Amino acid sequence: MAGMMLREGEYQTLLAIVRKGLDDSSRALSSMTTGGIRLQAPRLEFLPLNVVPGIAGGPEVVVVAVYLGIEGDLNGHLMLLFTRDTALRVVDMLLEAPPGTTATLDEIGVSALAETGNVCGSSFLNALSDRTGLKIVPTTPVVVTDMAGAILQSVVTELYLNGDEVLMVETAFNREMPGHFLLMPDQDSMARLIAALEVIG
Repeated sequence: MAGMMLREGEYQTLLAIVRKGLDDSSRALSSMTTGGIRLQAPRLEFLPLNVVPGIAGGPEVVVVAVYLGIEGDLNGHLMLLFTRDTALRVVDMLLEAPPGTTATLDEIGVSALAETGNVCGSSFLNALSDRTGLKIVPTTPVVVTDMAGAILQSVVTELYLNGDEVLMVETAFNREMPGHFLLMPDQDSMARLIAALEVIG
């Protein structure tokens, strides 16, 4: 799948799906707080697996990842990735605490991030499923704090064998808190996804 390109119609279809997922995420997260939470319009890019740690600043940068497995017609991984500082700010936003309140990720903070990953991941996968007709089921989210290279290595080892690429969705919470969604299907699943986009693109 290296060097994979989508035709314009397929790209626009995928972009519309991602935007719907982010809009649904925004509504769901906002309903959990008294303030509005908005995930900004995304940027999409297919990236080779070996450059993925660079989006967080490098393989040795400490990041916080909310990981969900995906099962059904697509198999693989979905990850919401933050820098550590951004993750703390997202927790403040979700808990409606003044910025800078959260200094470490305690049990409450981890739970808030897990719920964020669950809401955003489920919204994205539901939008993808609704449009493509593919059955996609997320697993329970897990929050991990470690160096970017270490987190991603454990997830992508099996994908390296197939030379796959990752779909990266770059967004931001309320313009100020950048995050990245990484959709990492196995090779057969990526081919199935591209075929579905071709039909509706």
